[in-house]
Amino acid sequence: MDTKKFESEITYREKQLIFSMLNEISFFGGLTVGELEYLIPMFTTASYKKGETIFIQGESPNNIFIIQNGEIKIVKQLDETEIELIRFKEGNLFGETELIGIFKYIASAIALTDVKLLVFSKSALYSLHSKNIKLFSKIILNVARESCRRTAKADEYWLNEMVKSKKNHKE
Repeated sequence: MDTKKFESEITYREKQLIFSMLNEISFFGGLTVGELEYLIPMFTTASYKKGETIFIQGESPNNIFIIQNGEIKIVKQLDETEIELIRFKEGNLFGETELIGIFKYIASAIALTDVKLLVFSKSALYSLHSKNIKLFSKIILNVARESCRRTAKADEYWLNEMVKSKKNHKE
């Protein structure tokens, strides 16, 4: 990933917008105002132009991303075929599963429009672990909950596909 795209300063106005956005994201659910205020300075921002790659399948993850503006797609490369897995838009969070799970990105993220991202780095997460274990634990629990929700949604999708397939074979 092109680290030159990261900007270190977040303005007061951006902090207000970030606070509002974080309140709407399950990853930060159940956090107090004070805990959110503690986290905000740990974020940086990054900007990508339409068509630019945010991260590449197979890379080691270094960040969790939240879309402030724009839309991205997650694509999986299988041999010569690119498969779009999902799209994310403003307020969506991505990259957390690989970072927390300590495995390489299973797909690539590409900007569908000009995109501005909030970035929570691996080093910020590890810093939080050593400086505020209670807050770190709440975030990890939220990641686990969100991961379970996504897994349940994927399970339901594939179960429905299997049922459809069996019905088609009987006909």
